[in-house]
Amino acid sequence: MAKSKIARQSSSVKRVRNSQNVVPLELTIPYKGSNSRKPRPFDVSHLLHLGCNKESTKIDSRVTYIRRFCQKANQYVSHGNSADTLRTTYEDLRAHLAFCDAVNVDPFTESGYLKFAGNDGELRHRIKMFSPSKRLWEYSHGDELGIKESTCPSLLSSLRRALNWCGLPVSDWALRHRAFFGERTPNKGYSEEEEALLVTRLENFFFTLAPQLISAKENNIPLPESLPIVISLGEQEEIIRIETSLDSCIAKQSKNGTNVNSGAAFNLTMGAAYHLMCYFTSMNDSNIRDICHPIKVHTEERDKSLQVVKVSSHKPRANKGVDALLVGEQFDVDKRDGVKFIRLLERLSRLYGTGDDGTELIFSLNNNAKVNHNFDLQQLNKRLVNQLHLLSPLRAGSLPWFKELYYAYRNQQIITLNKTVNHLGRSLVHKEVQVTSKPIAGRGATNSAYCILSCYTDLPLKGILLPLTYSDRDSDGNVTVSFDYRNGMGGSFKVPASDLTLIKDIEQYATEKADKQPKKYERLLLTRGNDNGPKDWEGVSPISSNLMGKWSVEPNRYYISLQSSRWREMTSNQAYAEGGVQKTQSILQSTKETLEKWYQNGDPLVNKVILSQSMEVVENLNGDTSLEQAKDIVVKRRGIPMLSHDEGKKMCEEGSAKTNPNGLLCNGKQVISEGKNTQRKTNHALGANLPCAEFDMCYKCQSAKALDDIEAIYKLVSFIDVLKEALDMYPDSTGEIHEKIEQFEYTLDGASDDVFDGAMTIFNAQGRHPRVSIDHAILSLS
Repeated sequence: MAKSKIARQSSSVKRVRNSQNVVPLELTIPYKGSNSRKPRPFDVSHLLHLGCNKESTKIDSRVTYIRRFCQKANQYVSHGNSADTLRTTYEDLRAHLAFCDAVNVDPFTESGYLKFAGNDGELRHRIKMFSPSKRLWEYSHGDELGIKESTCPSLLSSLRRALNWCGLPVSDWALRHRAFFGERTPNKGYSEEEEALLVTRLENFFFTLAPQLISAKENNIPLPESLPIVISLGEQEEIIRIETSLDSCIAKQSKNGTNVNSGAAFNLTMGAAYHLMCYFTSMNDSNIRDICHPIKVHTEERDKSLQVVKVSSHKPRANKGVDALLVGEQFDVDKRDGVKFIRLLERLSRLYGTGDDGTELIFSLNNNAKVNHNFDLQQLNKRLVNQLHLLSPLRAGSLPWFKELYYAYRNQQIITLNKTVNHLGRSLVHKEVQVTSKPIAGRGATNSAYCILSCYTDLPLKGILLPLTYSDRDSDGNVTVSFDYRNGMGGSFKVPASDLTLIKDIEQYATEKADKQPKKYERLLLTRGNDNGPKDWEGVSPISSNLMGKWSVEPNRYYISLQSSRWREMTSNQAYAEGGVQKTQSILQSTKETLEKWYQNGDPLVNKVILSQSMEVVENLNGDTSLEQAKDIVVKRRGIPMLSHDEGKKMCEEGSAKTNPNGLLCNGKQVISEGKNTQRKTNHALGANLPCAEFDMCYKCQSAKALDDIEAIYKLVSFIDVLKEALDMYPDSTGEIHEKIEQFEYTLDGASDDVFDGAMTIFNAQGRHPRVSIDHAILSLS
């Protein structure tokens, strides 16, 4: 067909491409790192690529989904929601995409979702592989670790939120698989022993360094290179020096050329202040970080001697303010109270910060002495636990691993142990033994030897002279190891006879090193140094938190873990015991639903025991038995009579009773009212008359008698301690172990004050009784 005149005469329009008219695709979300105070833009365009790797193929079909995700994510944070929650949402989406790409399934489809979360999906597989009782060092190379089922509901909730933001009908897909359950392991609060240690050493650290830092600033006096502080270790005292320089040769520099020395005196003082603030206010981490100037002290009108500090913060997710009152009450032996603490902290903060209203109260300083807005609590905690020697009561549980490390280093080998993630996102164990150099092997042998010895005693290990002396094996199957310090004082600790070879191997290694050094040097058990001669390490302990991480020792398995959640849980239990739910809610300022989810109404272990006892009381109620009579029946049935020292000694001399590893007297014949009497059944089956070995059942047995004797009570305290460790090792245990702990503690109440104090003195100085091991507690879990 011929073209019209107009068509013939018109010229075609040429399309001009101008790169300046192209708007680049921006896929960013407000990302907040774990140590950051504020979120920053974060590019997530790598999610468009196969395996979330920008070097891999880009999948254009994902652009629409990821753009929607970014839009919703920005709206979520702009509406006042938590940027921390968004970080978790993004990370769970990224893991889902990487998994689906690995198994060649579209992650933005129902089949992709069910491949991960379905009834025979990836999460179910990981749950099956999880073993709660095993530590990392107990696995072999290549073993899969798995995950707890209790972690799956929150993980899936986060993933569904992400997929919903992508515009997918994920709520419909969730109906096609079973729900995930699993009891959530609650936050574990500090024990009374841990609380006393932490508060004493943290407040001593703060109240020693803060006045010196304030005085130097107010008087314009340069700080010395280091500030001294005294750490009390039983009868010994260790003077440690905290460097004051803000320069760091270890920390990585930021883009603007600054870094933060987490070991500097000011920064460590602020780290101690953070945890004391947790102790006083019971606020959570974000609230304490958000506390700002001004801080005001109010005097009670009706009582002029009572002073109160009102500290305010804000809960963004709940959209409400939170307050804490620091009342002028005593909190330690030195009678320093919360008001004095906050006043001193406020002075320190104003002098070294800007002090302007609205600026943070707790912060760290960079190498330019300027406020650093990333308060890296993790690095500060690593320094604090080492400098203050905050050893965990559970550290003896890592003793087998320390032994394995020691003998590997002695053979000039190094064990590399860590977690790896494969292409499916599964956590695997990487355990490898390699030959290493002599210097590294020697340093590793000394460090592991220190850890081994520190599991037997709380005494300082610096300055111990060779040789050691050993007692004969006593009736309890343990040996006393005695030694002298270079200052003339002595010390000792007990070890099971089975571990005596290990201690002598450590001494022999130290002797071999001492024989090679010039005679002018002291012959010490543990030293740093080289061919130039031995020398002491800095501080109380040569063991850093980084070394524990390198050896894959879990948090709280050597050093105490410092966490705001543990302070809050401790306060929750104490408050509930005193005033119930209302007082707990008032102190923690959380909703009832939050309390029930994250904090217990009192200690859950005690609650289970109370419930068990209540049911037993109900069972004894009838027409002839009143409530009080039923309670008395239960008390008599559960209680273990306490014999005097002379009565117990007479029974032992007559041969009618012997002391069990738990410290209780027993004639070896199990008599449990309305029980199975399994020991009789065992004897009948074997055709023998064996003594009872079920030491965890003594609280039910009529043959068991407690002895008001220091050694016996020391054993009982040790036995209770291993039961509690077993609970930590097997948190999902459903046995009667909670009841056993409560009943054995009830037995302790019958001991005289002098005997109990004497037993606790030995326990605090030497640790558990050598005859008591974790093996005695394992059977309680069945």
